[in-house]
Amino acid sequence: MTTRHQNSRAASHVPAGRTARLLRGLRRDPEQLVILIAAATVAILGATDMVNDVKTLLAATLATLAILGFSLFKQSMRQEDNDRRVVELVRSVNLVEKGVGEVEHALTITPSVGELTTLASRQKAFEAAMASADMWQFRGGTGSFTRAWTLPQLAARARENSTGTHWRAQLQILDPQNTTRCREYDEYRAKLSRRPESALPATWTTEFVQTSCLATIFAAQWHQQHEFLVIEIRLRSEFSTLRHDISPDSVIITNEDNQFPALHIRRLGGASALYHAYRADFDLSFTSLKPVLKAKSDVRVPADKSKVTEDDVFRVLRDVGIAEQTLDRLPLDSIRELALNPTNPYR
Repeated sequence: MTTRHQNSRAASHVPAGRTARLLRGLRRDPEQLVILIAAATVAILGATDMVNDVKTLLAATLATLAILGFSLFKQSMRQEDNDRRVVELVRSVNLVEKGVGEVEHALTITPSVGELTTLASRQKAFEAAMASADMWQFRGGTGSFTRAWTLPQLAARARENSTGTHWRAQLQILDPQNTTRCREYDEYRAKLSRRPESALPATWTTEFVQTSCLATIFAAQWHQQHEFLVIEIRLRSEFSTLRHDISPDSVIITNEDNQFPALHIRRLGGASALYHAYRADFDLSFTSLKPVLKAKSDVRVPADKSKVTEDDVFRVLRDVGIAEQTLDRLPLDSIRELALNPTNPYR
């Protein structure tokens, strides 16, 4: 009894559901109601012989077909309109995705402030900064990267673009005559090199620190004599774990420990003020240091690096202001080699 009752309810529910869906469809498309009424009318007229005139029945049929054709045309137009909107939406989404991609790419390639986490990214940043440089400022330890890469690159730019104008460089390095500070710097670098993950050479000594500083001074003097460069050097009585390289459009701050990322600040947009702040800080510290060295030595040395002697090294360094007692106890051949045949320490 219960089953028959349930089946009866289910059977009565199905037509009701279909009727509801039909009524909703007719509300959405009133033309369908007109077609339904017209078709029913024609069918009734034809079945009951209420219209004996064939022409009248044919006219009614044609009218029904016309309404049906109009409805189908409207649905087709609605479908085409929907298709067109879908195509336009897809096109708009593609344009937005392309724009977002271009912005992300631009931010990746030329950020105003960003980290340089690999040696390759740092080298790329240095090359980009040098590409438009007619000046360079450096503040750091011994200046090993400066004499190996920066000065030769700046000299090459001066040769390629020379119109009689000299490119300029300002360097702040550790005073090689300050044995106490050189020893402290040596001890710091030695501690870095002893770490298991360090790639730094374990050859740091106080003598090597002094020799490396003197090599940077001599390299600057040699470049000044034979290139369109004007180089000023100021000696620092303290060392920092940070190195600053400043070009006309970039500040690149690296760490003595290569495990730490470098900071790259470009003179763009909101970072412009930050760039100028670092530039002003360098200028202030540079002018506050006593210029214990002559700007340029009067001692002439050969342009051919292979012909530069240890005596040339001694005379140039003494002429710019390095004490003889310092030069007497340091290897002049090592100074010459580090100055004229440098190796990039970060490659």
